[in-house]
This record gives sequence, C-alpha cells and structure tokens, in this order.
Amino acid sequence: MNTFKLAVLAGLTLAAATPVLAQPGAPPAAASPLADAGPYAGASRTDFYHPDSRIKQLQAEIQQGALAGSEARHALAQLTAIQQDLKYRIARHNGDLRDWDRELINQKLDALVKQYPALRA
Repeated sequence: MNTFKLAVLAGLTLAAATPVLAQPGAPPAAASPLADAGPYAGASRTDFYHPDSRIKQLQAEIQQGALAGSEARHALAQLTAIQQDLKYRIARHNGDLRDWDRELINQKLDALVKQYPALRA
C-alpha cells in the first residue's frame, strides 16, 4: 500500500473514532445521578445480566396462556432444558456464570422467542 493511501486510511480511521463535539449554543447535557455508577447501576453485574430472570418471565408468560396446547408444552420443555444448561454452566465454574456462557444461554432464549413470536421477551 502506498503512503498516500495509508495516510487517507489513517485519517478516516481517526475521524471515525473521534467523538462528535457539541454544537455551539446547544444546552449542556443534563448530568445523570447514575453517570458515575457504570453500566450496572442499581444491580450487581451478575444480577444485571443473569438469564434466570428472563427464563422465569418466559415461563410465566407461557403459563398465563401466551401459548396453548402442544406449543406450550414444547416451549416449557425447551425452557426447562435451557434452565438445566444454565445450572450446569454455573456449577461447572463454582457458582460463577461466565460471560460466554451467559451469551450462549441468551442466544438460546432468543431462538426460543423467535420460534414462538407470541412470547414477548
């Protein structure tokens, strides 16, 4: 790659990585009381991303009639399998749910919701 192309590529990369500055005369952004608390404000990191609450919510929706008949039985069986997988992954690491395990469980839950669009979460 020649020097000119390299300079252009570096300039574009820098421009894309630089945050947009506030417009003159624009009111300052209101400071949030949780601005310094980080992304897990109000909850621990584990509770914030723990898929167990999502599993319980989906079970409640199914039991309240979001799905009927064989669809409800199949969805509950799939949720039970996902919940067992979650318990296994937590036990495997001495009570700690690893990030990649959390992502895998959430992908399985996403696939379940996609399979049964009547479920909301």
